[in-house]
Amino acid sequence: MRFIKTGLLTMLVSLFILGGCKNPSGIGLNIDPNTDINTILVDTSTVITQLQKMDSVRSNFNPTSVLGYFKDPIFGTTTANMAVSLTLPSSNYSFGTNPTLDSAVLVLPFVNFYGDSTNTNYAVEVRQLNEEVFNQTSISYYDNKHWSASPTIIGSANFSAAYRDSITLQDIVAGAKDTVKRVPAQLRIKLDPNFITNNIINLDSLKKIDNKTFNDYFKGLYVSLNKNNTTNNGGLFTFDTNTSGAARLDLFYKTTSTTGTLDTISTSFNIDGASGFAASEISWDLSGSAVETALQNPSTNDILYLNGLNGTQVKLDFPYIQRIKSLGTNVAINRAELELKIVNGTDAPYAPIQQLKIFRWDIAHRPKFVPDEDPYDARYIGAGYIGGYYNSVTKSYLFNLTGYIQDLMSGKTQNYGTFITTSNTSLPSGFGGELAFDPFTLGRAVTGSAKNPTYKARLKIYYTDLK
Repeated sequence: MRFIKTGLLTMLVSLFILGGCKNPSGIGLNIDPNTDINTILVDTSTVITQLQKMDSVRSNFNPTSVLGYFKDPIFGTTTANMAVSLTLPSSNYSFGTNPTLDSAVLVLPFVNFYGDSTNTNYAVEVRQLNEEVFNQTSISYYDNKHWSASPTIIGSANFSAAYRDSITLQDIVAGAKDTVKRVPAQLRIKLDPNFITNNIINLDSLKKIDNKTFNDYFKGLYVSLNKNNTTNNGGLFTFDTNTSGAARLDLFYKTTSTTGTLDTISTSFNIDGASGFAASEISWDLSGSAVETALQNPSTNDILYLNGLNGTQVKLDFPYIQRIKSLGTNVAINRAELELKIVNGTDAPYAPIQQLKIFRWDIAHRPKFVPDEDPYDARYIGAGYIGGYYNSVTKSYLFNLTGYIQDLMSGKTQNYGTFITTSNTSLPSGFGGELAFDPFTLGRAVTGSAKNPTYKARLKIYYTDLK
């Protein structure tokens, strides 16, 4: 076996626009003419990138729910509201004899935040839904659905973005002395006790037989931010509505015991997001934003805008990838890396999203991992090793696509669609299963396309010619 050159030969990708192609944003191949290699210079575009606005996605059955109002100077204004249903502590639940409500608190555990964490205050409002989220047939709701709710506010709270700070609470212990406990960061909203008394405590027992019967009457809760009382640019929060017992309505009340004494009791009506009973309502106003201009003028735009919450994605095409074979008689790719660079000045005050993800379509347009990230592929390099993480030193994202580029070059597979997204991806159903997405990932990134003279996107390929 003879290597044309000792070690790995690095091919740096530079821009070549494909003439006559719509939405060209090419990542081209350049070969260093000073290297000792018997090959040719590839001067046609091998990758084309296209910014796309994403379609609506399922907003329930997700790990988190989203609440926020965020005015991003680059991406426009995002508004997110939540619609949730409550589940009974048990079937035929009874509040006992002569129950008297002390307080009712809606608890929403923080997961993440993106936006202005230091200069913004938030005002959250809770209303009763006019339609129920609860269902028993696994109905999917979509993020562009507008939920109907009563105009009457039944709970409100002012808060800041202290989404990481744990808090101390009084822990009511039935029949014993109350204690205190430390709990993870959570948003706590007191609800109108008269409303809760009339609609839950004093509710006819026949309407509390089971969860479906209860929600046919109660419907659920609608949680939103008051835009007028949200200062500065605002932000976006995700809450854990998926873990059993995490998000809930806590009721604290007194009831008469069998001995005639008053007992203070607490009980919880959980929000069962894992069963689809929590949905996010999301709208994105692009009016006058740089993203709107980019989507309207893809052929002249040299910047890629990747937005979370199912906002935008980038489609990759490799129309001439097989021409890499012309670099030698038996080309073997040792490593292929796709690099996206952050445009200077767009990483503050809002930091770039910590990780971008890449996936491909199969022939049926079902989302799949690329070979390098597929645990059922022999070339799987381990979870996380494909990259896509933001490097704050180089201010870039790097993807390892070695196996995928080799397959495209050899003709083993075809590019039915390859995409870079902000959404988290997972493989829930085993071999051959479609990818599952968590579309409610917070954050954004502004990178250069291959047309950008300063922040070029490029494909680096390290190869040997085996003869």
